[in-house]
Amino acid sequence: MISIIIPAYNEESSIEKTLIQLSTLECISDKEIIVVDGGSSDNTIVIALKHVRVVSSEKGKANQLNTGVKFSKGDILFFVHADMFVPDGALNAIINQIDEGYDGGGFANVFDSHNKKIKRLGTIMNLRFFRNKEQADRCIFYGDNGIFVKRNIFQDLGGFKEIPIMEDYDFSYRMRKHFKVKQIEDLKLILSSRRHLEAGFLKTRFQWIMIKKLYLLGFSAHTLARWYRDVR
Repeated sequence: MISIIIPAYNEESSIEKTLIQLSTLECISDKEIIVVDGGSSDNTIVIALKHVRVVSSEKGKANQLNTGVKFSKGDILFFVHADMFVPDGALNAIINQIDEGYDGGGFANVFDSHNKKIKRLGTIMNLRFFRNKEQADRCIFYGDNGIFVKRNIFQDLGGFKEIPIMEDYDFSYRMRKHFKVKQIEDLKLILSSRRHLEAGFLKTRFQWIMIKKLYLLGFSAHTLARWYRDVR
């Protein structure tokens, strides 16, 4: 079984579309979908309950993801955002990759609007002029790459660190360091560009880049989280 785990917080505007789309995906194995709500004050829970199982936890992406795993049954865990479009064939691609001997991985992605502009800004601001490779191409994934992993590997890694930001980067870095991972390139997840539209393209990209650099320099994730307010 593959368990699709979705952390959510005040996602009434997008979660139903995501859940309906996920429920239609073909899968050569069994699947389950679990929404982990972090204390939404809107209709997220009511909407989600019409389609899937909902569990509650304290707000915080790492805490919500770990809670979802505790309530899941699958041998494979697949972490999805509440506003993410997962293409047809993605679940089977994950299972096939695991069957080929990989322990986990993630997907390439594109944005649902202004994709060229956003990707170009990333290239320029990361100074990737001669080596136009994104981080996911090196098999270090963020949550918007749709991280997937075998349950026993997740447990061996101790799950996501209970930090307020960069928990996805930290997890995938440890996964790549100790286990066999691969990026699925031919099927791309479609991401919402809402953060860029709401906060501005330059500001959003600058925040993402600086948070990663400061985190790698040893800045506390708690300090960085105060600078970057998660819209979810």
